[in-house]
Amino acid sequence: MAWIAEQLLKVIGKHAPDECITEEKLITLTKLKPRQVENATRKLRKHDLVMLTAPGCFRLTNAGKAALAAEDGRLRSGPRGEQSGARIHKNSLRARVWRAIRIRRKFSIPEIEPLVAQGVEKDIRSNIGKYLKALEEAGYLVRMRKREVGSALTSNGFCRWWLPDENDTGPLAPVWRPTKNTVFDPNNGKEVPLCGETS
Repeated sequence: MAWIAEQLLKVIGKHAPDECITEEKLITLTKLKPRQVENATRKLRKHDLVMLTAPGCFRLTNAGKAALAAEDGRLRSGPRGEQSGARIHKNSLRARVWRAIRIRRKFSIPEIEPLVAQGVEKDIRSNIGKYLKALEEAGYLVRMRKREVGSALTSNGFCRWWLPDENDTGPLAPVWRPTKNTVFDPNNGKEVPLCGETS
């Protein structure tokens, strides 16, 4: 990993080990240029070492804390030990959406979009919506009756969802498998048909 990203991670660990720290604060603490901080935080997010909890505000993940606690102080990424089953892409759009869902609990697409967007996704709102629909049909999310007020006068508003505590199965994002019409949950190994019954 780039040295600047390592430097930034250590600064976050020192000044905000258990809370959110803003991009502006990181610029002040490190004396780095805004572009350098932006690139470094993007790299840290790619390696699942920090997460975006609000626009421009970053927080260490458990993986980030573990990397800082490593005896030699060097940051490493990639799988360790024996690997089995399907490959889990820890920083895919859907992985970021699942993390945002677990943080917010109750949300709309416009609320979580800024938390998961990295600026390179195509048709991000549609992709988020399809994933949320699959999670809803698999029984993870509950659609709330009250809609969020829309931005246009003629808008019916935005749908809101809720993740009940009992449906939060763990940190790994459930994998939507359109060809099988199921959601696979890597946290418990269950394959969930979109009708809502587990197999």
